[in-house]
Amino acid sequence: MSIDDKENWIINIQNAADQVASLLGNETVMHLFGKYSATSVEDLSPYYYIEVFNELDFIANDLR
Repeated sequence: MSIDDKENWIINIQNAADQVASLLGNETVMHLFGKYSATSVEDLSPYYYIEVFNELDFIANDLR
């Protein structure tokens, strides 16, 4: 994964996490990161970027 790809994933995950946090609270986002042994997007393994983004995106879209 290139540096640009990694930065784009981080930005996308942060934006999706912000949406979920505004709808359900930060605890929901923290719980999701915890499932992947992370406390924030910065310490999330790049291996899980797609999965975490997809989960956050699903939650945000499901609540609209």
